[in-house]
Amino acid sequence: MDSFTQLIRGTGSVAEVIAIYDEHCTTYEKMVCEKGKYKGPFILVEAVTKEVPECRRKEVRVLDVAAGTGMVGVALAQKGFTNLDALEPSEGMLECLRSKNVYTNTFHEYIGQGHTNVPQGCYDLVFAVGGMGYNHIPFTGVLEFVRFAKPGGLVMICMRHDEEDYLTKLKEYMNRLEEQQLWKKEFSTPIKDFLIGTEGVTPGRQKLCGVGGGLLVF
Repeated sequence: MDSFTQLIRGTGSVAEVIAIYDEHCTTYEKMVCEKGKYKGPFILVEAVTKEVPECRRKEVRVLDVAAGTGMVGVALAQKGFTNLDALEPSEGMLECLRSKNVYTNTFHEYIGQGHTNVPQGCYDLVFAVGGMGYNHIPFTGVLEFVRFAKPGGLVMICMRHDEEDYLTKLKEYMNRLEEQQLWKKEFSTPIKDFLIGTEGVTPGRQKLCGVGGGLLVF
C-alpha cells in the first residue's frame, strides 16, 4: 500500500499516520490535489464564504482543525479572513503551514484526547476538512469543536462518506449531543467526488445558547 492510500484510509496507528504526514509534508499538496483530485478544501471555502458576509470576515475568529499545510487558510485569507488559528498534530505539516504566514496562532495537538491548549468558547467559526476518520480525529472529537466555538458559533466538517461504520458512530454521537442541547441540527448535504471518486457528506448542526451562526458538519 502506498503512502497516499495510507493517508486517505488512515491505515496504521495514529502515530504511524502522523509519521506519514511528517514524511510527506512538503509533497502533500501535490499528492492529494493532483493524484487524489482533492476537492474538500475548495468545497469548504465556498461554503464558508456563503455563510460569512464579506463585511464580517476581518472580525470573525476562525479555527482550522487538522489544518494540514494550510491550504484552506490560504484560500480564506484570499477571501478576506484575517483572524485564523490552526490546530494540527503533524509537526512537519505545521511547519509548512506556518511558512504561509496566514495563521495568527498554531497549536501542535491531536484532538480528542480530553486535553487541549486551544481556548474554549472563543471562535466564531470552527472547521475541519478531511480530518474526520479512523486514526485521524475520533468521532468523539466533535465535542471539542463545540467547546472551541462561541455560543451560536458556526462549525463545519467536510469529510468522506465511505467510512460507513465511523460515520454511523459519528451521527449517533452528534444526535446524543443534540439531545443534551449542545447542538441543533441544521442540514446534511452529500458531496460528489470529494476525493478520487469517493463521496463526502455535510451533516449540519448548530450550537445553542446564542444568536446567529450554525454548525454545518460536512
